[in-house]
Amino acid sequence: MYISRVMLNTARRNTQIALNSPNRFHGAIEDSFNEKQDRNLWRIDRLNGNSYMIMVSCSKPDLDSFIEQFSDKGQKAEIISYDKFLESIQNGSIWRFRLVANPTRSIKQDGEERGKVVAHITEKYQLEWLLQKASKNGFHIVQNGTESSASVTASEWKNFKKKNKYSVHLLAVSYDGILQVDDAELFRHALCNGIGREKAYGMGLLTIMRV
Repeated sequence: MYISRVMLNTARRNTQIALNSPNRFHGAIEDSFNEKQDRNLWRIDRLNGNSYMIMVSCSKPDLDSFIEQFSDKGQKAEIISYDKFLESIQNGSIWRFRLVANPTRSIKQDGEERGKVVAHITEKYQLEWLLQKASKNGFHIVQNGTESSASVTASEWKNFKKKNKYSVHLLAVSYDGILQVDDAELFRHALCNGIGREKAYGMGLLTIMRV
């Protein structure tokens, strides 16, 4: 596994369009590999006033074309092996985390076999969704006294059209907080495979750092 990071030039028109239409980033990311990947996790992060594309992938990418489209000339991608870090994760370890996800629920109407998928638009239910996903992915959210350490730091609709002119409306919710690992194997799977829906469009990538 590899984890990569590229600083974006948000003054460029291509980048501004892609920030609102994440399918543009998705296409450029897919083109960064010689062979089709099972799934690449990525998201856009802001750090110290700069915007970055962060990606986790099975194979090492060639991000030169991505940089040409969305970054400054001469910008270099940071690409490192993720394996040693993943192997270091143990049960009981505590980490600060960040996740951008698409929290949803399914609503069934009478006579329907499959329900309609809709986004959780209120913070209360967005946080409840996170707690449910945590228990299924080998971790739990650490409490600060009687309150959860997790918070919703941003909630943004992405409205764009795919190449087939199909309109897409997705809610990207950003979470920060502190977690504790309960099942290291399940948790590593979540780090490598993501959490929730719409991973192609920059959602589902969970990253962690030491507290």
